[in-house]
Amino acid sequence: MALDKESLIDLICRRCEFYKESDKDLECGAFKILKGLLEKGKVTPEEIEDVLPR
Repeated sequence: MALDKESLIDLICRRCEFYKESDKDLECGAFKILKGLLEKGKVTPEEIEDVLPR
């Protein structure tokens, strides 16, 4: 699964209650874990959408 950074932010971060847009390019632990699981094919974007509704 190869999503670009902006797609990952839209899929993961924008659904998080703690997300705030910023000029700083910081990644939280949840982002890193979900990104790794996506890259290894352990979860799909659809599964993340089911767990983290907008």
